[in-house]
Amino acid sequence: MKRNDIILIVVVLILGGLSYAVMNLIGKPSGSDVKVVIKHRGEVIQEIPFDEQTDEVYTMQEDDELNVVTVKDGKVAITEANCRDLVCVKTGEISEPGEIIVCLPHQFTVEIVSDENVSELDDIAE
Repeated sequence: MKRNDIILIVVVLILGGLSYAVMNLIGKPSGSDVKVVIKHRGEVIQEIPFDEQTDEVYTMQEDDELNVVTVKDGKVAITEANCRDLVCVKTGEISEPGEIIVCLPHQFTVEIVSDENVSELDDIAE
């Protein structure tokens, strides 16, 4: 490789790194507008403000359906359910806006949303 090739590679890597850093700083929603939205059969049944300090457990028990949502340390998970397959529990923790956990047998969803990722498409699709 020639000297100019090395300079070009270094410049491209620096520009790429700077672009990545700027997008991560700008792209992160502020903690005050992020919330956990819990829905059952398409209806919002609970909204929980979401940040690193949130420590809350929500239990949905209706008829023979049970889902327990735990919000702790900046992460959300369905920690207990009595559905057949337990895919919702096995999904694990989510922590970023736009991520969702779904329990299909109970028609139960847990989603992290921010004011920035709410769009009209979501309203129409529901």
